Amino acid sequence: MLRNRIIKNWKVLYNIQWVGFSIFIVLTAIYYWNRAAHIYFNRSLQTINFKSIFSLIMTLLFASFAMVILIYPLLFLIQAYIIRHEKRYGRKLLFLFVLYLLAVFSVFSLYTINNSHAIKAL
Repeated sequence: MLRNRIIKNWKVLYNIQWVGFSIFIVLTAIYYWNRAAHIYFNRSLQTINFKSIFSLIMTLLFASFAMVILIYPLLFLIQAYIIRHEKRYGRKLLFLFVLYLLAVFSVFSLYTINNSHAIKAL
């Protein structure tokens, strides 16, 4: 049952995964280089401006993707096991794995944002 559902909906699952990982990676890259916004990272919304709202979004994405990097390897292995005989999905699985590794790197880069960056940004 799970096998048929994954194979039947593979294109939708693939698109959701690569779009989700890609958006997170791009937003992390933008946020990491925007040092002025680091002041608001992982803080409550006190002032409302573009940087504080972007920091709030990145804080929420950081928390959700911290959980994703823990759970996704199991889901990835299930997908790989179920579609292992399908030759056309090999490159796509490799692409998803590379995106997963970049997402792990992105989560750890957000984790390194600390108050020393925030103080230097002022």
